[in-house]
Parts: sequence; structure tokens; C-alpha cells
Amino acid sequence: MAMPSGGARAKAGRMPDPSSEAFQQRAAGLFALPANGYRRPHPKFPLPRYVVWFTFKDDDGFHREPDDAASAQWNERERDVWNELWRYPQGYAWSRPQYKYLQHMVALYVRQYVLCESSDAKAADRTTLCRYADSIGLTPQGLRLNGWHIVADEKPQARRRSAKIVDFPDPRDEWQSMQE
Repeated sequence: MAMPSGGARAKAGRMPDPSSEAFQQRAAGLFALPANGYRRPHPKFPLPRYVVWFTFKDDDGFHREPDDAASAQWNERERDVWNELWRYPQGYAWSRPQYKYLQHMVALYVRQYVLCESSDAKAADRTTLCRYADSIGLTPQGLRLNGWHIVADEKPQARRRSAKIVDFPDPRDEWQSMQE
């Protein structure tokens, strides 16, 4: 009895060759993200403030109290990561109405990212971070799953020609002329 294949997965198969004709045809229908990133105002961090708890033991047993200094530091780090992520090309997509639903997941990614920076992070936390990154388009697989691709915003400026530079013919042009 044959086992079912299980369907498409984020990291299944080889990465496509961007220079192939098949890739170019698929890329025609992709949502283009500007390579220089998103430079407009973005929403405020939507999750409630994170509270870091301090646990201590006294004669009555274990107790927990909020650690205000650590909580402030944690929330500042979340704000910094949030602001940095919105400067990425993906910020342009997250701002579009059809992808607005991803904004909350971006916030969850930020919280998970800050957690993974701490010494308390577990392997499961890091795995969750990778899954969030795929979902919000921060990885090559995530870009592909969301139907996004990053494109250069402006054409490169022509290099100034120096008198010392000697132009050589392009071998592809020579090959084409030999075929005719």
C-alpha cells in the first residue's frame, strides 16, 4: 500500500533558479516588494506589555513579583525589533490591506524573537520562531509561500567609462552570430 505524499511543505524540494524561464513565468504573478524596504509610518506594537516575573523564596515559600526594570527592558527591546522589522521589504506587504492579517503574527514573531534572545529560550521556542519567520515572509521559503519577491527599486547607474577600459565582446553575442 502506497503512503500519501502529504502535500506541499514550506521547505520541500529545491529552491528555484531565478534565471530559469519557468521561474520568470511564475515571478510575473508575484507581489513585488521594494528592495530598499518600507519607509512609511507603521502601526504601534499591538501586543500588551510583557511582564517579567521575579521568583524568590522566603520562610513562607516561593513568591513571584513583577520585575519592573526587566519588564521595561524587555518591552523596549520588543519595540526596537518591531521598528526594525518594519523597515524590511516585507513591511510594504504587511501594510497592504490584503496582508494586514499578518501584522499580529509579526508582533508574535517579535515577542518570540526577544524570548529566543534570552537564556530561558528552549529548542521549541526557536522552532516556533522559525515557523513564524516562514509565515510572515522573512525567509526565502516564506517569500515563496506568500507569493512575494523582492525587486530592485532603481536601475543601476551606468558606470563611467575610463579610457583605460577595453570593451570585450559578449561571448553570448558571438555565439548567437555563429548560429545565424
